Amino acid sequence: MKFKSFVLDKFQEDSINAIQNGFSVLVSAPTGSGKTLIADFIIDKFLNENSRIIYTAPIKALSNQKYKEFTDSYGEGNIGLITGDLVINPEAQILIMTTEVYRNMAIVKDHTLDSVAYAIFDEIHYISDLERGYVWEESIIFSPDHVKFLFLSATIPNSKEFASWVGSIKSTSVKIIVDDVRPVPLERKFFDSEFGLCSLDEIKKKKELDNIPDYNSLMKGRHRTARVRKPDFRDLIAILDNKLPCIYFVFSRVKTMEYAATLAYKNQYLSREEQKQAISIASSEFNKLNKEILSLKTTLKLRECIPKGVAFHNAGILPELKHIVEKLFSKGLIKVLFATETFAVGINMPAKTVCFDSLRKYSDSGFRYLTSKEYFQISGRAGRRGIDKKGLSVAMIFRPSAELGRIKQFTTKDVLPLQSQFKITYNTILNMINQHTPEENKKILTMNFFTYQKLKGATSNRLLGSIKARFTKASNLLTGLGYIQDNKLTELGLFTTKIFGNELEVSQMFKGDLELDEYSILLLLASLEYEGKKETIFQKTFENANTRKLYKQIQSNSVLRRGDWPRNIDKLTAIIHPLYHGKKFTEILKNTNLLEGDLIRILMRLMDKLEQIGKASNDKKYLLMVKNCKQIIRNSLEGIHLF
Repeated sequence: MKFKSFVLDKFQEDSINAIQNGFSVLVSAPTGSGKTLIADFIIDKFLNENSRIIYTAPIKALSNQKYKEFTDSYGEGNIGLITGDLVINPEAQILIMTTEVYRNMAIVKDHTLDSVAYAIFDEIHYISDLERGYVWEESIIFSPDHVKFLFLSATIPNSKEFASWVGSIKSTSVKIIVDDVRPVPLERKFFDSEFGLCSLDEIKKKKELDNIPDYNSLMKGRHRTARVRKPDFRDLIAILDNKLPCIYFVFSRVKTMEYAATLAYKNQYLSREEQKQAISIASSEFNKLNKEILSLKTTLKLRECIPKGVAFHNAGILPELKHIVEKLFSKGLIKVLFATETFAVGINMPAKTVCFDSLRKYSDSGFRYLTSKEYFQISGRAGRRGIDKKGLSVAMIFRPSAELGRIKQFTTKDVLPLQSQFKITYNTILNMINQHTPEENKKILTMNFFTYQKLKGATSNRLLGSIKARFTKASNLLTGLGYIQDNKLTELGLFTTKIFGNELEVSQMFKGDLELDEYSILLLLASLEYEGKKETIFQKTFENANTRKLYKQIQSNSVLRRGDWPRNIDKLTAIIHPLYHGKKFTEILKNTNLLEGDLIRILMRLMDKLEQIGKASNDKKYLLMVKNCKQIIRNSLEGIHLF
């Protein structure tokens, strides 16, 4: 069977046959095996049948990439993009959106979904994500019954359990299509400062010898471990030789840039002809940018690296710069790319080799080892179909501190099952009360994946009772705060159904007790949305009598004074004061050490929240202020492309 001139693999053919027969489909296949071709088939099929298709992605970068790809393939008029802060052609037949946006549409019964034939969930394993997994779960639970699904993921050990759950709550059967064979075999190696490329077992044997006292050394009885040198990324890249191009993953945005600059300073990875090509393409792209962007440190650093065949890519750099890097990488003109893990999520940029600077990363609960899902997702970028006979994945190991047993567990096989992260948010509760009868809500509370996994077909009044008790407790709190009255939503409750994330705080800000103007709206929302980091510096803040008065008003509100977010108000004046007074993006950057992409993220989250408030409020005064706030942000970002 052929599609788009490709001879299909069996799993692709089986998936397409299942779609032709009207089934929902769960495709579990290795990274780089061609799962997205099945999504292309659905789009082709239903575009011709005048039905709507929704393609959801876990991150905006992937949504933006898919928008570009689909626009090239199917024409601008057929494709729309909705990412909260950015809306393009929302009436299009093919809509690409983040999973959060789809969930928000589903839970409020948005009419956009009335004509949807299939919803495509790329990277469905995100349902296990500790912070955001519930979004995927609710997206499925609240999807209209007529919508069928295409779920795409790398290995899912409990695919039968997941498919069975979906089939139990929706009026669709889910066909499971599994393919375990990588089109390009993957070789997994480790790098030790003494042994170079080797296996984990070889490192283990050496570590056992390290623990034997060395009586031949000058310091009698000293363990050999004390002399082990930490591995250096330059040493690893130096021995890769004919195994380039390589994506070197670093779990630090700052380090991606430091490593790239260090490597490019003394190394040249391009031939003369390749160098000419890289400079020509890069110059053409840089000439499209405004002077302010060209003067940024990251731009200057990238321009120094590119002629050497080296680059960096992370969420902290501007979208324009990421686009240039991606274009050069796809043409084989970047031989060593230092990237953060977002580059491994769905973005189709394979290399011959993938390297890990570390197998540990920082999370909200501190440093931890990668999961098997994370390790294999990133490793899966190694090996280009039709080009490489095999891909190579290499992880740096510092053997004195490495827990080799744990590392072996998650680097041998992806054994991590999909796991529910079910939770009930205030927004969900308010929408359930607004959209459903009490009897329907009792049923909805039993439909989550968490309950299905716990009960496995049995009945537990205790478990179901505890979930209903959580619902009742939260409903009582909302009633006490004035969101619900006589089992119906008040005006404040209806407002809050359209606020997604920090919904109680935002609704309390706009219920009329605070003295708001455009400046205070921007400052409060930025303080609420800001995720602080210890290393962030704000050069100059602008606290005054008005901000102190605002802080006092917040402290008198039982909801708003909770948590640490009010402490952000003073420091966030460093961004909001120049923003409000008409300063451009690049000028605002001078007042902080935030990376460009981090400042963009704050402003885009502001736009997203303002968009939600604009849809939620009926107050003309607030609507005008929200409109003005959005314009203030747009003026600041003039000349900056957002994707």
